[in-house]
Amino acid sequence: MRKPTSDRTSAGRATIHDVARLAEVSTATVSRVLSGGKPVSPQVADRVRAAAQEVGYRPNPAAQTLLRGSSQTIGVVVPDLGNPYFAEILKGIAAEAAGDGHHTLVAGTEEDPEQEYRSAIELARWVDGLLLCAPRMSAPQLKEVAEASRRLVLINRVLRHPSVGAVVVDYHHGVRELCAHLASLGHERIVYLEGPATAWSDQQRQRGFRAAGLPVTRVACGSSLRDGYAAVDEALTHEPTALIAFNDHVAVGVLSRLRELGVTVPDDLSVVGVDDAPMSAHTDPGLTTYAVSTVELGRQAWQHFSPTASTATTHLSGELVVRGSTARPRRRRTVKPSR
Repeated sequence: MRKPTSDRTSAGRATIHDVARLAEVSTATVSRVLSGGKPVSPQVADRVRAAAQEVGYRPNPAAQTLLRGSSQTIGVVVPDLGNPYFAEILKGIAAEAAGDGHHTLVAGTEEDPEQEYRSAIELARWVDGLLLCAPRMSAPQLKEVAEASRRLVLINRVLRHPSVGAVVVDYHHGVRELCAHLASLGHERIVYLEGPATAWSDQQRQRGFRAAGLPVTRVACGSSLRDGYAAVDEALTHEPTALIAFNDHVAVGVLSRLRELGVTVPDDLSVVGVDDAPMSAHTDPGLTTYAVSTVELGRQAWQHFSPTASTATTHLSGELVVRGSTARPRRRRTVKPSR
């Protein structure tokens, strides 16, 4: 190879032209070698790579995306990056994607449906596929995202669209199992701390309560630890013997507030969650919950990114995990909020 004729070090960053001059090939050949496009001879490929290394050339990712028609990147949008449930799903997706040579771009939206919509539309421009975890946006907005995406996969949301795949947890069944467990212990006054009104999975939980046939009082709450903490006092005005939290994150907030009020779990009040977040086995007492495999959620979601994957909805079931936060209502005194 000959030395490049331009003074590229004084001009700044190395370009594809510097590589082409040093390797004595065309810029098109450099592009083919560095992007993995049409094959060239091994000798030419080695010469191009050596030239690129010598001049310190780094391909522009955006340009490579245009050239290949692929970014080798998947975008993931989640409602709350602080929620351990979503963090575990992200770990599973990232591991599956990396195993197939893909990068992962993540956006958190702080439970804001409009921010979620904007983030999804923007990410869709740059990635090969988009994964929305429990999206809160409206159905019309979700259809817009589907049209803007090369491939769209949903977790815990369904959309009637010919190119959208989904993986959902059977929360309807899960809530029925939780209710059956509490009923077997003798609980008759149960309060449910509701999730976000825009959450599809909360709607499925509500269906489960109706199917269970138990009288359940609903209290507005949310999906975060602080939401659970803040909802306890109102929940106690209904004099429950058991609380069902929207998820384990909420349940941990509930346990914290109950300790402050001097309410003993499970003697005074039983508490259950949903999803079996990693922390749930280590609370005091351990949290009874409906366990969902985030690893399997991530694996099944990634399979939907395959070009030959079906767009049918994949349904996953969990299992009841009984720990120390539930017991028979042993004490007769009424639990009320502090004044």
